[in-house]
Amino acid sequence: MRSSVDTGLVTRAEGALLWVALDGREVPCVLRGRLKKKQLRVTSLVVVGDEVEVSLLPDGQGVIEDVKPRRTELVRPGFRGYAHVTAANLDLLVVVQSARQPAFQRSLVERFLVTAARGGMKAIVVVNKCDLEEESLIRSWVAPLTGNGVEVLLTSATTGQGVEELRGRLQGLISCLAGKSGVGKSSLLNAMFPGLNLRTRPIAEWKDKGQHVTSASRLFPLPGGGYLADTPGVKSLGLFEDAAEDIGGVFPEIVEAAGGCKFRDCSHTHEPSCAVKAAVEEGAIDEARYKSYVRLRRRDDP
Repeated sequence: MRSSVDTGLVTRAEGALLWVALDGREVPCVLRGRLKKKQLRVTSLVVVGDEVEVSLLPDGQGVIEDVKPRRTELVRPGFRGYAHVTAANLDLLVVVQSARQPAFQRSLVERFLVTAARGGMKAIVVVNKCDLEEESLIRSWVAPLTGNGVEVLLTSATTGQGVEELRGRLQGLISCLAGKSGVGKSSLLNAMFPGLNLRTRPIAEWKDKGQHVTSASRLFPLPGGGYLADTPGVKSLGLFEDAAEDIGGVFPEIVEAAGGCKFRDCSHTHEPSCAVKAAVEEGAIDEARYKSYVRLRRRDDP
C-alpha cells in the first residue's frame, strides 16, 4: 500500500538520486519506474526547480511519483535538437558577466536574455569584478541594454560593491545565476551568503578564461525565503531555430524601426529601403547591437 504523497521541490541531483525539499529537510529520492519510460523531448526528465509529488518510504527515502507542469524553463538546444533543460520554475535569471578576466561580452548577455524570454523568465544583468575596470567604461558597455529597459547591477565580490543590492533583489524568489566560467558566480554567492562556502578557483590568466568549478546545478535555500540556483558555466549558448520572436523581444529598438522597412520580410541586411539599416547609419540604433541582432537571427556563434 502506497504511503501518502507530499509535494516538494527538487534541489539537486547526484546520478540517479534526486534530492527534494520537504518540510524543511532534503529527502533523497528515486524516480518511479514508469517515469523513466516517459518519452519527453527533453534531455532531463527532472531538473532542479521541478515541483514533484513524493511518496515517503519507511527508511526515510522517497519515490518521485509525478512531475508537475513547469511555469518556466531554462532551456537550450541539446543533442539532435532536443531541448536541454537546466532548471525549472525560475522567477528570475541573473545573467552574470565580468568586467575583466574574462572580458565582458555583451553578445553573450543578449543570448541569455533571449533564452530567458523563451523560457518565460524575467532577467537582470550583473557585471561582476567591476573593481577591475573604470565604472564609466562599464556603463558605456551596458548603455544599450539599460536604454532598452534591462536592469543592470554592478558588483564586486572582492570589495562588496552591489552585493547587498543583489541579495535584496533575490529575496523570496527562485533565481538562477548563469554565465561563463570564471565570471565569479560562486564568489558572488559566497559574498551574499557566506555560509555556503562554495569552491572557487583563480582565472587562468594566460587564456583569460575561467576554470569550471560548478559541475552540476543546485538550488540553495536563501535566508528569509526563496532559492538560488548555481549552474555550470557555459562556453557557448545556442539558440533554437524558431527563436525569431524571442530575439525581437530583446531588441525592441530594431523591431520598432523595422515597421518602416519597405518589405515586410526584410532581413535588415541587404534589402533596399531598410529602415533598420538607415537608423544604424544615422546613429539611432547602436551598430554593435545591430550586428549582434543579425548574428542571432542567423544563429551564428558570438
